[in-house]
Amino acid sequence: MKKFALVALLVAVAFGSAFAAVGPSSPSGTVKISGSIAESFSLTLPQEYQNGVINNDADTVWQIGDVKVVSNLKNWTLKLESANAGKLVNTDDGDEEIAYKVSLGTLFSEADLSSAQTSAAQGRTAKAGNSYAMTVKVLSSAGFYQAGTYTDTITVTLVHP
Repeated sequence: MKKFALVALLVAVAFGSAFAAVGPSSPSGTVKISGSIAESFSLTLPQEYQNGVINNDADTVWQIGDVKVVSNLKNWTLKLESANAGKLVNTDDGDEEIAYKVSLGTLFSEADLSSAQTSAAQGRTAKAGNSYAMTVKVLSSAGFYQAGTYTDTITVTLVHP
């Protein structure tokens, strides 16, 4: 009797397994996809500012123009450097200097360029870019400035780490 029960159990398991394997199957797999976006990273500067008049009696503010940044990268910064450590230098003798400060939209407010200045890290810009108005404030003096032409060069660098 035990043998008969064991044979019956084996037959039931064999038929059950055969019927379980019959029927529709649902095979599956995976497909990995990826793409890339090219960097968009550009800087547009205003043209050379010439013939600004310096007032001997009060601070003088020059509207230089817009600095435009286009970037789809995050954590970019702008760096400002002066060739003459934040001073306009007399082109006739090079001895006379006039201090000035630079503002650049919301990135810099009356920055002293006696040493290089770097903005806080910024995020992606709009597709059309962000424009920052550049102004130079020439500081007044208690005495007369020497007559002549004064100049400096400001280097603006767009940096991404």
